[in-house]
Amino acid sequence: MIDGVRSLQRGQVTETELREAAELFREAHKTERMIGALDEIADYVTDVLFADGGLDVPGDLDLTGEGVHLLVVRGDLTVGGCYGDGDDPESFLLVTGDMRAKDVVTAGWLEVHGDLRTGRLIGDYNDCSALVGGDVHATLFYGEEHWFDIGGRVHADVVVGRPRMPSGAPRGIELDDVRLLEHFDRDLLRVHESTGDDGATELEVDGFADFHALKRLVRAGKPTRSENVPADQVPGT
Repeated sequence: MIDGVRSLQRGQVTETELREAAELFREAHKTERMIGALDEIADYVTDVLFADGGLDVPGDLDLTGEGVHLLVVRGDLTVGGCYGDGDDPESFLLVTGDMRAKDVVTAGWLEVHGDLRTGRLIGDYNDCSALVGGDVHATLFYGEEHWFDIGGRVHADVVVGRPRMPSGAPRGIELDDVRLLEHFDRDLLRVHESTGDDGATELEVDGFADFHALKRLVRAGKPTRSENVPADQVPGT
């Protein structure tokens, strides 16, 4: 259970509050879906949670694992571990301030009105989307097929692929670029070996071999590239 929140299932959130919170979404379809579900949302197996001010979660925050359909934070959200949400069943996060998390893996509906600061930012599939009103600060940004609408700028040490954004998408390391081996272990990638005319081994990369394995590492807070791999054995270094 998440500390510092009120629960619809426990009778601590009213329908009026839920309707007012739905109006805070900056995308009309989210507001319409929430208001349209008011007659049945009380019967959901999942819960609706409200934080009346800033919310500080010391460890991981997984909305799907916590059984949360909607989390509304009227203020800043800080997550000491990894933040995650889902698209089946769908989960919604609404943060009216800034958000900080060690890492983020988002498959659901994530909406942050301020800045988002995190380590690794991983998108997951394209059923839902993420909206950030301010800037995004990340050490690594891989949007996969997820849609990102970012009102500010993206400040990322490493961008992988081409994020799906309406405008201002940063240029990243393409999925067929051997430089991916500088950031991901070989077994996470599709790597093909061939022998050149000079007899030297040549490597080709063709995206990720197992995207689910990548997500599991990030959710567990583990590195995506082992530290015991010598730098001089990584192509491009």
